[in-house]
Amino acid sequence: MIQATSLSLRCADGISLSAREYAGGDAGTVVISAALGVPQKFYAAYAGWLAGQGYHVITCDNRGFGDSAAALRGGAVDLADWGRQDLEALLQRARSLNPRHFLVGHSIGCQIAGLASASAGLTGAVFVAGTAPHLRHYPWSQRPALALLWYGLVPGFTRGRDTVAPSRLGLGKGPALPVGAAAGWARWARSHDYLFSPQHGLDLSGYARVRAPILAWNFPDDPYAPRAAVEALLRRYAQARIERRGDEFTRGVGHFGYFREAHRDTLWRRSADWLAQRTQTAGERIRA
Repeated sequence: MIQATSLSLRCADGISLSAREYAGGDAGTVVISAALGVPQKFYAAYAGWLAGQGYHVITCDNRGFGDSAAALRGGAVDLADWGRQDLEALLQRARSLNPRHFLVGHSIGCQIAGLASASAGLTGAVFVAGTAPHLRHYPWSQRPALALLWYGLVPGFTRGRDTVAPSRLGLGKGPALPVGAAAGWARWARSHDYLFSPQHGLDLSGYARVRAPILAWNFPDDPYAPRAAVEALLRRYAQARIERRGDEFTRGVGHFGYFREAHRDTLWRRSADWLAQRTQTAGERIRA
């Protein structure tokens, strides 16, 4: 498997991120945009495998988190900057390396893609477990726990701190979350239209400028991504041609399983075949 090299990636606002590149070939570049609270090392196997298929793959830890924790005090992190600054820098790096460049977004990595103006130039995108969450999108049986998380645990454990352990929020093990990101996520989730709600004052014009095809993976056994929450996000990418997949995988994938090597010959292979088709089409346009 192709090994990563480390680099420091500078954003437009001067913040430097810890990133890794897997130099596999010139088929295209692929940026992996991580889920909330998931470090870039979680994606190493998938990134290395994609590099083996001929792609140059880039991952990073967003500002205030993981290997980029020192870049900014956790309380100063604005979650929207993970899209409009961090992902923007990643996509610009990807495009500088190859005009054929793709995004693989995981969970919040799908949500914030439209905040990065460079997403308008994507060749294609693979979305994994992307949603726009709100209580009304979830089964009644899940709503009490989610309400406790968004209205109680996150506000309580982030007040007066810089970081919070994911385990304190019932979100599993992992590096400490910057409280600005955790609080921002809960604030979005308490809003009727998530980050798209007017009170957040975000520039949402980039979502309609994403015209690249999107392969959207979502799985029936993912408790974080019911169909209503998935569709609430996908309809924001109104100009993209979206291909939905995953319903046949009824067990063993969930919210995180796509990126595990057990799915190398199924999910990974199907996504790689889809990327190859987009790569070929883009190459023909470039030659023309």
